[in-house]
This record gives sequence, structure tokens and C-alpha cells, in this order.
Amino acid sequence: MSWRDREYAGGASRWPYAGRGAPTLRLIGGSMVTTLIVINVAVFILCSMTENPRLGARSGHGTIIASPVFQWMVMVTPYVLHGEIWRIITAQFLHWDFGHIFVNMLALHFLGRSLENDWGSKRFLAIYLISGTLGMFFYMGLTAIGWLPVQGVLAGASGCILGLLGACAVRYPRAVVYLYFLFPVKIRTVALLFGGWYAFNLYKVGENAGGDACHLAGLLFGAWWAYRGENWWDRAGWRWAAWRKQPRRVRVVRADDRQPVNVIESSRVDEVLRKVYEQGIHSLSDAEKDILRTATEKRRTTSDRPYNEL
Repeated sequence: MSWRDREYAGGASRWPYAGRGAPTLRLIGGSMVTTLIVINVAVFILCSMTENPRLGARSGHGTIIASPVFQWMVMVTPYVLHGEIWRIITAQFLHWDFGHIFVNMLALHFLGRSLENDWGSKRFLAIYLISGTLGMFFYMGLTAIGWLPVQGVLAGASGCILGLLGACAVRYPRAVVYLYFLFPVKIRTVALLFGGWYAFNLYKVGENAGGDACHLAGLLFGAWWAYRGENWWDRAGWRWAAWRKQPRRVRVVRADDRQPVNVIESSRVDEVLRKVYEQGIHSLSDAEKDILRTATEKRRTTSDRPYNEL
């Protein structure tokens, strides 16, 4: 049976961007990128509709911070330290104004499609959220040591977006992007320029230094994950499949000479082939490559001889 005959190959045309596990996630448009964009836009509209000038001043960001929804979700270090830990995640879905959300969602659209196609929806979402969350923790650490003011307010998906930029810079280093829609620049050059500026501004504690702390942490994590993260994850054995019961090995007896041969259970081969189909051959760990190599050799030596499974 070829890979085209297996059950997971039939749904590819229906889920062009979804990747691994998309039907069970019930993604909007079959894509995690689209789902995240819709969620961010919905939260922004909700905050805009619930503005209450009595809750706060306009400030440089407009009146959206006067929304009770915004104030309940925004990242403020003292509130988190007093138990409101949800703000570490919810603040990643907030934006200050239309320009802020427009740039972030545009970057999410262009950077996220290829990564989701390579990683699958579940892993893409995990890396997206981890990038933003590490940015929040890095910011909190800097406020704890007094480098940044503890009263600062943080909101935005930029840490997540910079994580995607770092990953793209490693995976597709020669890809060209148009900086500010005008200047064609290789994506790895853009990542280096942005990273250098964020580090410099953070060192000088300039304007939006808190945001740049999140940007820098997200960028570094995304680049590290694309470079070493997947191999490290596989070696550590922390994939969800590793917690399942190990596949049973079966004995096969050839009909002609009745010699028992140990082969890997076909369900395990199916899992490896599914991963190749959805994420590419480069995503396989050494152990998974050995499984394919062993199965191929067994198939080659027994293809012209009948056998029975016991």
C-alpha cells in the first residue's frame, strides 16, 4: 500500500494550510494563521466597542485602553505577581490601535503560512504562543531587577510575530521581503537588523523598551527553535506520541522456510509516513529514519516471497 492509499492523504486538498490535526481543531478556514487573525481582530473590535472614557485617560494610544476588556487582559507585572497570571497570555491578543494590529496581522499572514505548512497547526500554535510568553517573562524579569519600570503596561502580539520572523530567518534565509513595502531585503538580514535595534534600545531603555524586550526574546526563541528545537524535542522524547503505549512488535513467519522475522508494527510505520507527508522528510528524528530504513529493507527482501502475520 502506497502513501497515497493511506487515510491521511485523502484530506490534503480540503485543508491546504491546516497541516497536522487540523480537522480535530476545527480551524477557521482550515488554518491556524487565519484563526489567530480572526481572534485578534475580534478582541480588538470588542475592546473598541466597550470603551469607557471614565475608566482612563486617552494617553498616546487613544481611548481603547479605557475598555474594561482591555484592562482585564493587559499585561501589568504587579497584577501578575498577585495571581492574575492569565494576563501573560491574554495580553498577546491585545493591540493599542488600528496601525498596531494591521502590521502584526499582516506579518502573521505572510510569515505564518509557510511555517504552519511545515510544522502543522498544533506545533505552529505552540511555537507562536511560547514566543510571546517567553517575551512576557523576559519583560517581567527585567522589571524585577529594576531595569524597566514595574508600572509599565504591555500589550500586543509582536513577541509572537518576532518568533515567526526568527524561525523564517533560519528556515528560509534567502527569502526576500520588502522592508516597509519598499526595500527588498533578505529575511535573515531583516531579522539581524531588528534584533540589533531591539538590543540597543533595550540597553538604552529607550521608547518602548518593554515592547522591545518581548520582541528580542521572541526573535531569539523562534530562531533557536528552527535551528535546534525540533531535534532537541525529538531527542528529549517529549512529543505527545511518546506518552502513548509503545507499539507491539509482531512475529512474521515466511511461508517457504518458516523462519521468524521481527518487523516493526505497521501502525508505527504509518505514523512516520504521516509525519513525512505533513511535515517533510527533514522533520524526522534519527529513530524515525531508522524505522523507515528497517521497514524498507524488510520490504525489499520479502517482496517476492509470501508471508503470514501471527
